[in-house]
Amino acid sequence: MFTSVIDVIPPYSFERLLKRLETHPDDQLRVEPVSRTLKRAFRIDGRPQVVTLRFVGGVEQPRIEVQTEASPTPAGQSELLNTIRHMFSADVDLAPLYTWMGEDEKLRPLADRFRGLRFLLDADLFQAMVRTIIGQQVNLAFAAALTRRLLHLCGESVMDRDGHRYYVFPKAEAIAALQVEQLRALQYSQRKAEYIIDFARAVVDEKIKLDRLQQMPDEDVINELTKLRGVGRWTVECLLMFGMGRPDLLPAADIGLRNGIQLVYGLPKRPDEQETRRIGESWRPWRSYVSLYVWEAVGAAKRKE
Repeated sequence: MFTSVIDVIPPYSFERLLKRLETHPDDQLRVEPVSRTLKRAFRIDGRPQVVTLRFVGGVEQPRIEVQTEASPTPAGQSELLNTIRHMFSADVDLAPLYTWMGEDEKLRPLADRFRGLRFLLDADLFQAMVRTIIGQQVNLAFAAALTRRLLHLCGESVMDRDGHRYYVFPKAEAIAALQVEQLRALQYSQRKAEYIIDFARAVVDEKIKLDRLQQMPDEDVINELTKLRGVGRWTVECLLMFGMGRPDLLPAADIGLRNGIQLVYGLPKRPDEQETRRIGESWRPWRSYVSLYVWEAVGAAKRKE
């Protein structure tokens, strides 16, 4: 067993995080809101292990208690803690964002209402890209179903002491070894299946070096990855936001974001992509985070909060 505590830069609303996770089922994790815990499978020292994350402290004194059921090596412990810090945006300082949003009459209510909301990022860039390709031109529920089927097809799994099974996202090698027909049998479109397998093979063959992308400016990453078949600007913008946590991206083609802008700004109709980019220009240098808060406004309305 390994235990540790991660200090998080406040504010952080664990309640809002858990509420969001409850409405987005994921076979990689299990949410227990009453005890403010989350169990998730991580690949540690090359194999899947169950990790319990307990969220303690209030919005202004947040901490994450980490406990594993196995005993990772020192290198595995370090990698796990770094991954958790990345996923939960533990080192993001929201104070400058709130100061900036407080000067905008349309955005100030979002900062007040959703204080402490921040991104939950994917564990690694490979998972982030594959999940984003899966989500292209399908609704969230079907994207989640397709992701779950991929996990069951070629992801590794582990059971906790209570008999619950958790999956870790497939390695690039596992997806690269698939045939298109295997994904077609899971209701993937022909093109989506081809794009995912092609991307995995590009990673395995080192035509795409994901670690190198972390050091590149946003536009360079966009230019690099849109050379791939089936990868457009929206896909890379989502990778930069949900995989890297970059703060100033605007996925203007996203329908949910455009619905949110209509709601927040009280527009008579949903803005098109061009109008969304025009409005989003005023959000610099926080376009990613303003987008997140606008999305949350839509989610809260759907949940009738």
